[in-house]
Amino acid sequence: MNVLIIMTDEQDGRRLGCMGWPQVQTPNLDALAQRGVVFENCYCDSPLCVPSRGSFVTGRRVSEIHCWDNAAPFADEWQTWGHRLSEQGVEVVTFGKLDFVCPCGDHGFTRTFQPGYRPYGDVYGLLRDPVQQRAGASRRLERAGPKEDCTPFDDAVQEKALAWLRSEEPHNGKPWLLYVGYIKPHFPHYAPPEFYDRYDPAEVELPSVTAEHLENLNQLNKDLRYHFEVEELPSEETWVRNVIGYHALISYIDHNVGELLDTLAAQGLADDTLVIFGSDHGEMLGAHGMWWKCAPYEPSVRVPLIIAGAGIKPGKRISGPVQNVDLFPTLVEAAGCELAESDASLAGESLLPAASGQDGQHRDYVMTQYHGHGVSNGWFALRRGDYKYIHYHGHGVELYNVATDPEELQDLAGMVEQQERVREFEALLEGLVDPAEVNANAKADQAARLKWIEQNMPREEFEKKLAGE
Repeated sequence: MNVLIIMTDEQDGRRLGCMGWPQVQTPNLDALAQRGVVFENCYCDSPLCVPSRGSFVTGRRVSEIHCWDNAAPFADEWQTWGHRLSEQGVEVVTFGKLDFVCPCGDHGFTRTFQPGYRPYGDVYGLLRDPVQQRAGASRRLERAGPKEDCTPFDDAVQEKALAWLRSEEPHNGKPWLLYVGYIKPHFPHYAPPEFYDRYDPAEVELPSVTAEHLENLNQLNKDLRYHFEVEELPSEETWVRNVIGYHALISYIDHNVGELLDTLAAQGLADDTLVIFGSDHGEMLGAHGMWWKCAPYEPSVRVPLIIAGAGIKPGKRISGPVQNVDLFPTLVEAAGCELAESDASLAGESLLPAASGQDGQHRDYVMTQYHGHGVSNGWFALRRGDYKYIHYHGHGVELYNVATDPEELQDLAGMVEQQERVREFEALLEGLVDPAEVNANAKADQAARLKWIEQNMPREEFEKKLAGE
């Protein structure tokens, strides 16, 4: 079977019509969900672009491949699903954002258009202790609003992807995988006017963020607010513009998805193609007084995941936790290929059995982690059942029931009746990783990378990056 995988950037998995968020207009994705399977609780491995995508393409945790931040390359020794498919005769074609950091070797994606490789990456991820404030970061919020010609990258990606689907290549008898990677709804939250104007400012609902709540945030989350220059809440008008801009960009993406699916059908390819829609991480959008990603809370770490096509049970919804590392074995199975011996240690499991309605037990927990800019130490989060446990390395723990407290406002970690559950989560985490060792590895790698960049990047360019230029 052919595979079309569509990946967005910075999309909160809850903000879709099919996820019960009617404030966002997503008719094409809602229709895709109706004829496919919605994974209601899908998580990224790390809520930051480069690490999340490194984990996604290798099927391994960032702590295994040492892809910690937006300045971290991952070694050629880590095979991607691009390698696995192409070596078994599948044509692997990618248009749009992959987001790997140089030096880039052969990551298995040989036919690419606008992949978004970074020559050095984001130096702020290497300056974590003490945490550095990102110069000019808060200005991003002021940019929100309608704007003409604000999606040139995604417009070009869309044009190329549609042209490829209409060409002879998908019909030559060779199985294929087409990856389409958009950079929206990633900030800044300005959007094409035809999508921005669909939303009424009077209907925007903002989360309640009290001074007491901000004072009680974990220190690592306070550090993130400092790093991004958002220690003060924006004005309501600015906040509303950002929410509308974000929702409008999701609607813009939805429009592009509709064009892809319509073209797939018009070319007679729909019946033989599995469609997967997902994202690399979410967007806080002001929840907990925080913006963009990097946080352990649901808006940041939870991503959309819809799978539709032949053999998929239409209208099915799966509430058990899954994550993007599961997509490596899923894609290999969907393309009719075999995993290699070395893939026995992959962190993920194929989602096709569950998506096709087969019986079987999928892993009942997921783990996400973060070791990038804005935090002096890393954090780890585990979701199992209704509960989420957050380990802030060196800064305590939190526990939330995300079913009854979806906004994660009531920390249960200190309650006597929850101590056994906290200990169970602690044991689960320690069985997966050694938090102290991972934290030390990240900092050692980042110190070495910083030294390499300082030796190779022109000093003037380095200083401009620090100045936010």
